[in-house]
This record gives sequence, C-alpha cells and structure tokens, in this order.
Amino acid sequence: MKLECVKYGEKMDAAQATCKHPGDYCQHRQSCMIQFIERENRGEQKTAAKETDSRNVER
Repeated sequence: MKLECVKYGEKMDAAQATCKHPGDYCQHRQSCMIQFIERENRGEQKTAAKETDSRNVER
C-alpha cells in the first residue's frame, strides 16, 4: 500500500512508513496514516525484540 504525506506530497510504501519531517509543525499529524503506521511498526519491532530477548534468557 502506498501512503502520501498530505503536507509535502511525498509518497512511500506502508512497510517503510516514517515521517520525513517529524520536527516540523503539521496540522494533519493527528489524522496522519504515516504517523499511525510508523508507531505501529515501532511497536512490532519492540515486541519482536522482547520475544528474542526472552528466548535467549530461557536457554
């Protein structure tokens, strides 16, 4: 799925969704799919890292 930044018109794939201008003010940030998916992807990465760590501790 392709996502488009409403403010800058930048297009990106949902798997690599990251805000290219996180420090800039954006009136669309609260409803931004790029921001939402970026947070969701970060959460999945943290969960995967925790699972890997717990497997290493059990050994």
